[in-house]
Amino acid sequence: VLCAASPIPEDARPVLEKCDVAEGYGSQYAEFQQIITTTSGQKRTLVIRAWAVDNGEKQLSEYLDPADIKGQRILMTEDGDNIWMFNPETRRTRKLGSHMKKKKVMGSDFTYEYQAGGKLSEKFEGSVVREEEQGGVDCYVLELVPTPKGPSYRKIIAFIGKADYITRRVDYIQDEETEPFKRLILEDVRPVGKKIVAHKMTMTNLLDRTETVNLIDRVQFEVEIPDSVFESRNLER
Repeated sequence: VLCAASPIPEDARPVLEKCDVAEGYGSQYAEFQQIITTTSGQKRTLVIRAWAVDNGEKQLSEYLDPADIKGQRILMTEDGDNIWMFNPETRRTRKLGSHMKKKKVMGSDFTYEYQAGGKLSEKFEGSVVREEEQGGVDCYVLELVPTPKGPSYRKIIAFIGKADYITRRVDYIQDEETEPFKRLILEDVRPVGKKIVAHKMTMTNLLDRTETVNLIDRVQFEVEIPDSVFESRNLER
C-alpha cells in the first residue's frame, strides 16, 4: 500500500516579501500610549511620540509622560546596531553597548532588538507550514529562523493575513525550547490612508507573566522628516 507523501512546506520568502510591502514605509510619525503591566499586576502608562524612516532603519522616540521620564529620547540607527539615549536631567547623551539590544526598553516587554527596523525577508527565512485563523482572520503560518542579519531568537512562528499580508501574531522561541516565551498579538487593524495598520499591539512575556500594550493614537506615513532628526548630536536640542 502506497502512502500519500506529505506536502513539502512552501518557501516563506514570497509571503515575507509581500508582508514587507504591506507593512513597509519610507517615513512614519506616530503618537501612542504604552501600558506596562508588571508581574504583580501594577500598571504604568507611558506616552510616546516617534519618528522613523526606511522601515525603521532610523528611528527616534521621545517620552512625553509620566513626569519622571518626560523628555527622555532614544535614537536607533543601522537597524538598532547604534543606540543613543538622552537624559533631560543631566542634559547628556550616552551611547548604549551592543549587548543592550536584548534588553527591555524603558521597562516594557519590547526589546531594542524588537524595535529595530528592517525587512522581514532580510531578517528571516523559513517555510509556510500551514494555514490557520488568528483573531478571525485567515492566516499563513510561517516557521522562521533568523538570517545572519536577524535577531537573537532561535525561531519565530508568524501568522500573516492571507488577504492583506499584515502580521496578526508572532510567537518567539529561544534556545532549545519548543514553546514560546513571548507572544505578540496585533489587533484593531484598519486603514490609514493607503496603508493598513494594527492600532493595538500586545506583547506578553509568557514566563514572567508581564504584558505591554501599545495603543496608537495617531500615525502618518510618508511625512517629511529632516535627516538631522536622526543625528545623535541633536538629541540635546
